[in-house]
Amino acid sequence: MKILPVFIPHQGCPFTCVYCNQYLITKKKEVDLQKISQQIEAFCFHNKNFEKEIAFFGGTFTNLKISEQLKFLEIVKPFLDEKTGIRISTRPDFINDKKLIFLQKHGLTTLELGIQSFYDNVLFSSKRNYDSVIAINACNLIKKSKITLGIQLMPGLPDFSGKSLIETIKTTIMVKPEFVRIYPTLVLKDTYLEKLFRHNKYKPLELDNTIDIIIQMLKEFEKYNIKVIKIGLHSDIDKESIIAGPYHPSLGELVKAKIIFREITKKYSESKTLVISKYDVSLFKGFRGKLIKDLKSSLEIDRIPVVIEKNVPKNKISFKSIKPAQYW
Repeated sequence: MKILPVFIPHQGCPFTCVYCNQYLITKKKEVDLQKISQQIEAFCFHNKNFEKEIAFFGGTFTNLKISEQLKFLEIVKPFLDEKTGIRISTRPDFINDKKLIFLQKHGLTTLELGIQSFYDNVLFSSKRNYDSVIAINACNLIKKSKITLGIQLMPGLPDFSGKSLIETIKTTIMVKPEFVRIYPTLVLKDTYLEKLFRHNKYKPLELDNTIDIIIQMLKEFEKYNIKVIKIGLHSDIDKESIIAGPYHPSLGELVKAKIIFREITKKYSESKTLVISKYDVSLFKGFRGKLIKDLKSSLEIDRIPVVIEKNVPKNKISFKSIKPAQYW
């Protein structure tokens, strides 16, 4: 699936949540419809043979006036076909059957809900202004309508805890979205969360703890075939806009590296050779070879016998009684 992200920062949003500064994240304040139309035309032309969606992100699309929604929907209309649809992001408290029927009629194929958490204390402390019942009902309405459902989760919000994490994981599995995005909470410039942080009333997650939390979420979602399509904010965000929190430009790679680290240390046999996919070489050698160094230190060895196989799937490792092709 190819996706063209079109950002409409804060448009339709009835509140400002404690963590939110869409203008910093999207680097946009105004929407140029003519420019968007040109981007859509170019995107569809270059991807005419692929399944694709034009995605309106960054606002509460379903809380825009119908006339405003139509402005965006109409510029996509000429390009809609059996391979092209529309994706939007919105809040769960602005979903009902009437809105979904209207949007489906105009080409909506995927809807992403900014759930953030299914734990009421976290939602209240984050000024989300809805509770978990509303969030669950919105998910169920979307599933019932046969629109593809994605949800966005934010571990580390105010009042986040092990209990809130478990509740959010369990409820996510219950509503069974087709996919999830995980955005660990960051303290962004000019947000209420920054004020809380400055006054020692909010403490963000540490990076190592965040990685462990994401691994826990991934493992549980994987059991129920719920895909995680994104981990962390995009890498080109202005670093000066991040006041605090577990930001890393390659957070997803750090998570994968830790998963593989745990798997290797669990299966390690000094008499056998590590077999990895050619697609994972960069994971081992990236970050100045951190994964290799960590493995050597943990296993108390000087070198790792390795065979790189082109037919081994990505993120799959094994140990075999074969001659190593090289040593790391």
